[in-house]
Amino acid sequence: MAKKIGEATPEKIAEWKEEVKKFGADAKVLEYEVEDKVCYVRTVDRNTYSAAAAKVSTSPAKFTEEIIKNCWLGGCDEIRTNDQYYFGLSDFLEEMIAKKKGSIKVL
Repeated sequence: MAKKIGEATPEKIAEWKEEVKKFGADAKVLEYEVEDKVCYVRTVDRNTYSAAAAKVSTSPAKFTEEIIKNCWLGGCDEIRTNDQYYFGLSDFLEEMIAKKKGSIKVL
């Protein structure tokens, strides 16, 4: 299997896994692959979400941009700079915002 552009070593991934713990016990390192490219992002924490939400009033697209910018760990920079790859990654924003879904009911 050919190495992907931007592929991190297992050691680097282990380092990121330790690094993201500062964003909460449930923080994770995520890998996004497209064609022959790969990048790594972390799950979104509340502070990053808040900073991104503050940008929505100027442009809804800034929300996504802020999330990706602040959660980017490494990998192929073309995923960040080429619109087609960027939009592909942005489709996974929901997965980056790791939620624990519960239920709600009227009492």
